[in-house]
Amino acid sequence: MPLSRFTYIVKAPGYSPDVHRAMLTSEHFTTTIIGVADLACAIRVAQEQARSGTQLIELCGGFTQAQAREVRLQLPSTIPVGAVAYTPEEEAQMARLFA
Repeated sequence: MPLSRFTYIVKAPGYSPDVHRAMLTSEHFTTTIIGVADLACAIRVAQEQARSGTQLIELCGGFTQAQAREVRLQLPSTIPVGAVAYTPEEEAQMARLFA
């Protein structure tokens, strides 16, 4: 089955999935963007999205690879979970932004 439902989870202080949520839809594709404040909320949102039929989840660069693994472990194995990654040079700049 071709990809038609994608979820992107953004982590930032003060984000709440009840408020910070958007959908982009076309005849063939739906992207859901949801804001969360922490890992625990991201896991709950990912589980909710899995139940509603999302086929792929991507996490913003504010999540570590270890956190992406934690999200992945809480979902059916049929739903890939990825995380935006940066080059080693960019990681230092990202660390300052998320300090």
